[in-house]
Amino acid sequence: MGFRLNVSGGGTTVSLDERYITKVLFDSNSPEDSNARATDFGIDLKVEGKLIFDIISGGDDTLELAKWSQVPSDRADCYRNVEIEVIAAGQVIRKITLPNAFVVGYTEHMNDDEGVGLFYLSMKQKKDLNTKVAVEGGYTQE
Repeated sequence: MGFRLNVSGGGTTVSLDERYITKVLFDSNSPEDSNARATDFGIDLKVEGKLIFDIISGGDDTLELAKWSQVPSDRADCYRNVEIEVIAAGQVIRKITLPNAFVVGYTEHMNDDEGVGLFYLSMKQKKDLNTKVAVEGGYTQE
């Protein structure tokens, strides 16, 4: 199984493929103190992956994620369109789209023992636009 992440908006695009992404968590949650499905539910998306630096070309595809995490809430470009694709046997089996996602937290962890850096990106959908979130999927029949 593999994952692809695409983030667009704010004049930039980030595309990370199966080489980068190691874990994805999609969470649709109601407040824990609710006894019925609440209208105040949240949609979270958490992505973990590897920092891969291309020393020859100078490319660093995760750099834009770090920059996005620093955009203040008073700027419209703090909200971006985020798509996650879950890939199995070469097919997209799930596609999750958060059209108005913002960064809750971003962390990079690097050390010289492992030889590779790791990143953790936590995002949420803007709550008043939860109805615009799309979750698509299913195996294709042959």
